[in-house]
Amino acid sequence: MTDEDIYITRVNIHSVRHLKDIEIPLSEIERKHLIFTGINGSGKTSVLEAIKEYLDSHKERSVLTDNSRIELFFNLKIYYSSYYTLYHTGNHILAFFNAKRKAELIQPNGIKKVDLKKLYSFNDKASSEFIQHIVNLQVDRLFAEKGNEIETVNKIDNWFEMFEQSLKYLFEDNEVKLEFDIKNYDYNIVKKGREKFTFNQLSDGYSAIFDIVSELIMRMESYRTKSYDIQGIVLIDEIETHLHVSLQKKILPFLTSFFPKVQFIVTTHSPFVLSSIENAVICDLQNNIIASDFSGYSYDGIIESYFDIDKYSQDIKDKIEEYERLALAETLTEEEEGRMIELRIYLKEIPAFLSKGLKLKFMKIESKRREKHISAATQLV
Repeated sequence: MTDEDIYITRVNIHSVRHLKDIEIPLSEIERKHLIFTGINGSGKTSVLEAIKEYLDSHKERSVLTDNSRIELFFNLKIYYSSYYTLYHTGNHILAFFNAKRKAELIQPNGIKKVDLKKLYSFNDKASSEFIQHIVNLQVDRLFAEKGNEIETVNKIDNWFEMFEQSLKYLFEDNEVKLEFDIKNYDYNIVKKGREKFTFNQLSDGYSAIFDIVSELIMRMESYRTKSYDIQGIVLIDEIETHLHVSLQKKILPFLTSFFPKVQFIVTTHSPFVLSSIENAVICDLQNNIIASDFSGYSYDGIIESYFDIDKYSQDIKDKIEEYERLALAETLTEEEEGRMIELRIYLKEIPAFLSKGLKLKFMKIESKRREKHISAATQLV
């Protein structure tokens, strides 16, 4: 087995829907991530699925067929034998996440061994037992502490500290804590100013992120040492799904840091994702433009060049109209209340360059909402 890194250096699209004879160079000397963008219908998801199809078929054999819709080139000339060996020893992971994703975690009812597989296919779901896995870790720690196994205790403590730091980063709150619920064999996330909640109670945005993170953790768990530094190729469709602006900026930097040897290939509509990391090639399938490193560009410049600004503003306008309806309603269901909070967080971060008028309208709705609450409180008195 080779000790060298293996990564994609070039993608050739032969024929995927309307896309034909497109060459996308990445890098021959380092692992570069790939971001596909373009309007709906430009072929982003189809290309991602063609890459999945290619990887899925060639992980089982060492010779390419000539009728592939897409072709991938790698940095090692001995790629096929090396990749086959890496994959079949669990030292190279493959994963695909579609746009409609949500963490679906099984609630443990006791201590039970998690049977981690040697190999996971694209369609496997390893993350379903993530809660069971971390509950088992905590129980292992208790036994290790009782047996004075200091090294094991420290190893488990370091894992939980690392994981808790990641939660603080994603929740943008340095006071977030992870709390073991020994009675219910579960974990609570403790966040100041709100009730405790579990991983199965995450909002859509955080659930979409956690679906990715927990899946990759579980796929690597059998083979990692200290960090999650197993090599791999991970495909994510619409990586910004359900994420408010600040998380759109953070998601790729977080994933590439947490999983440093994974090559991410993603699709997005978001200028905030496009400008979030340096080490990426961006392919606009709508205009057949390939570029590198948008991290130094302003969001307005990216939108003007790569997006239909009217369409982007219309999306925000639709959200504002939905928020106004919810914010001024007399009564709300629990689901509507959650949606209103989600929209408020999103709309608070509207970049001013998109539309000062839309920003102003949001501020007026907020003023009316506060007046309504003050009036309701006065009537109760």
